Amino acid sequence: MSALFGFVTLTAGFVAWAGLSLESLETLHPLPLLAAMILLPALGLPMTPFYVIAGLRFGIPGGLAFSAIATLLNLLLCYAIAHGRLRPTLSRAIERRFPALAGLDQARGDAWRVTFLIKLVPGVPMFIKHYALGIAGVPRSIYLTVALMTTGPYAVAFVVLGKSALEGNIGQILVAMALVALAVVTLKMAVGYRERRRASRPAGS
Repeated sequence: MSALFGFVTLTAGFVAWAGLSLESLETLHPLPLLAAMILLPALGLPMTPFYVIAGLRFGIPGGLAFSAIATLLNLLLCYAIAHGRLRPTLSRAIERRFPALAGLDQARGDAWRVTFLIKLVPGVPMFIKHYALGIAGVPRSIYLTVALMTTGPYAVAFVVLGKSALEGNIGQILVAMALVALAVVTLKMAVGYRERRRASRPAGS
């Protein structure tokens, strides 16, 4: 219940801050919303409230499609920035402020492992992780695959939560929250299993 209360509070605060109402959401033009979902999370604003707004604006099927496009473009933008002229500055800033990410890109031969490790580091904002992955030099295909795998369940859950909360559909709300919990547990188990397998291999193999 505390997680649901936090979700409702976050969403209500964001919508109020943006000057939006349920009536205005119904007429919100897709292009400004798409631009905001691509650009603002790259600057550090959480993507979660945007997923909620997409669900409220377009419904569940449309909100999921819209959020998928926006998330993909945001990921590509972060990757491009991390490979551009700001790369040295970003690299120094990330190593200084988030030492937990330092050194995770040393095993570049295992790009999948590096990507999952960076994505699952606790206490680091999501956009910083996306920049760190670009700086680490992981292939774009792996970056996008893992980022969408780890972000996708949250997007689905919060798009569903937004529409379900408006309609008072408790069943869909519980399903969405369960999806988030299942995604977190599954990813952590997958990375833990991979780490145990690596640790059990004979040295030099």
